[in-house]
Amino acid sequence: MADPAHLELMSRALGVLARHETILEQRAFEELVQILRPAGGFAHLAVTRSERPGVFRVLVSTGGELDEVLPYRTLLPSSRRIYETVYQRATPMFVGEFDAENEVERLAQSRGLQSYALFPITDGAGREVLASLLVAFRDRGALDALDVPLFSELAHSIGVSVGRGLLASQRERALKILEASGDALIAWDREGRVTDVNRSAERLLVAGRSELLGMPIQEIFGAIPLGPSTGQRLPLKTRGGRIVQVAATVSPVVGDPLVTAHALIRDLSEIVAAEHDAAERLSQLRELTEQHMVLLDNAPLLIFRLDPESHEVLYLNRHAEHLFGVPAARALSMPGFLRDAHLDPEGAIAFEEAVVVAKLGQVMPAYEARLRREGGEPIIARGTIYPILSEYGRVVGIEGILLDVTSERAVRSRLLQADRLATVGMLAAGVAHEINNPAAFMLLGLDVLARSLASPQVNMPTELEAQVRQLVVDLKDTGRRIVDIARDMRTFASPPPRGAPHRTLVDVGRTIESALTITRAQIVEKADIDLLLAEDLPLVAMDDGRLGQVIVNLLVNAAQAVIEARLTRGPLPEGDKVRISTALEGEFVVVAVDDTGTGMKPDVLDRAFVPFFSTKSPEAGMGLGLAISRTIVESAGGTITAASPGPLGDPPRGSRFVIRLPAYIPEESTPESAAFQATSLVRGPS
Repeated sequence: MADPAHLELMSRALGVLARHETILEQRAFEELVQILRPAGGFAHLAVTRSERPGVFRVLVSTGGELDEVLPYRTLLPSSRRIYETVYQRATPMFVGEFDAENEVERLAQSRGLQSYALFPITDGAGREVLASLLVAFRDRGALDALDVPLFSELAHSIGVSVGRGLLASQRERALKILEASGDALIAWDREGRVTDVNRSAERLLVAGRSELLGMPIQEIFGAIPLGPSTGQRLPLKTRGGRIVQVAATVSPVVGDPLVTAHALIRDLSEIVAAEHDAAERLSQLRELTEQHMVLLDNAPLLIFRLDPESHEVLYLNRHAEHLFGVPAARALSMPGFLRDAHLDPEGAIAFEEAVVVAKLGQVMPAYEARLRREGGEPIIARGTIYPILSEYGRVVGIEGILLDVTSERAVRSRLLQADRLATVGMLAAGVAHEINNPAAFMLLGLDVLARSLASPQVNMPTELEAQVRQLVVDLKDTGRRIVDIARDMRTFASPPPRGAPHRTLVDVGRTIESALTITRAQIVEKADIDLLLAEDLPLVAMDDGRLGQVIVNLLVNAAQAVIEARLTRGPLPEGDKVRISTALEGEFVVVAVDDTGTGMKPDVLDRAFVPFFSTKSPEAGMGLGLAISRTIVESAGGTITAASPGPLGDPPRGSRFVIRLPAYIPEESTPESAAFQATSLVRGPS
């Protein structure tokens, strides 16, 4: 038979449960504590919940000084043994000795507690342990006197009340979360009328709760999916008439007779504005990028970017197509394209060294190298390669610029040649001045000597007199030759006048004779000179002094070709020759220079007139002579061509250069032409 006191306590405890919604209310729990304390003799009573192994919370307690040990709703450390015993096996647990390593038990013991008991609190059906009833004592032996049946029955009786309290607490938290959410929540019933909204929905729709309840959901959304959907973009119409783009996630509600579905709505106004702003910025960026690419593609530079690891080309501007004669897309697909574009080993080495230095984050001084062009003549480029650094100083790319400096080099070399020629001209003028005075005195003395020999007072044997007279004539010819050589040196070494070219009428035959005067010494030791000049050739109009420069250059080249041939094959049995001939072909005066030298291979012949191209050593020339000669001849309206082998020798050998210049034909009806011919006719060296 049940103890009457026990029944009395349970009856009063059940009365507390009946009067309150949940025992987790502090006031209800305090009433329960007042009923149980006289009979239980405990120091502390609490309802706790273990949410996972190793931790628990206090849902409600007697309060007082032990709140420092068991603070309300704070997550506290527990033991896995408690979780397994009470929550998994639903068995009461009695602890008479505290664990010093557990912080809560260590603090509880410091406050005077010596033992405690835990009773599982289950739901109404007894299937799930919701919480535990904690009964703590200041006396370790109090566990022996504990009314275990009473507290076990009490724990079982308050299960429904605790479950109700947990559910209410959970709903309250969910409601607070929904109300505090920045996203709007709208619920509706089967008829499609709004049943509930949160505050964010009121702000979004610019309407109060009372105004929105009962409103057809179609008035808010133009169309809304009936089934589940996630993040669908929809237009939402506010009460102020403004259309707002939103993302709606629709979820059906099961088991609620009032609500059939609800939508979680996120205002996309700022996102849409940001998207429009980003799209506009992207459009501007694309426009700037296109302008930048147009600028890079049209810049007279080759601009490239290399991979810092593989050193392969990642980007080439369109000017590469002009510079190399290769489409940019094709160049990008060719491994080692830029390195292989360097014709000379020195250039390729300089390029690779500059790339390695850039990979180290530094810049090597600019270098110059010859670059290969597909289907065209090589060019001279100045290259600069530099690193692209991140904000942390790491090399993230390698870029470079190649500038075509072929014309610049040509101009620089021409200026150098002009400076040298001007220096030679000054020396020649000085030498001519110094030679002319003693030569004039010598010629004057020879004239006096000749007159003296003709005097009747001079009496010499006839044979001796003839020898002396011939010697005087030879000496006079030699003196005049000295004067001619000095004059021709000054003429050929003088650079053309600055400003507008000074055209003169040039006697081609006389110019050739003057050129031979200067070059004869270089030729006669190695080859015979054949001079075949046509008679009565018309004059040609050219810049003053330039035809002689061209012929001298051709004769010097011929002499050097013969010398090179003799070094490799020895002299010809019939003797080496340099021949210069003239002819009139139609309206053109033709000058041909032939030799029996080494000749030119087809690839050399094709590039003979290219600036800086030369098969000779750097000491023998810079490869500008023929290029300058072509410029001089073409500026006079003529042409200069090269062929190899030439017509000399059997079989034909050597090279042949042919100059064709338009003959000057005066217009008799024009008085100005007669004046030009009278003032410009040059019979001296040209």
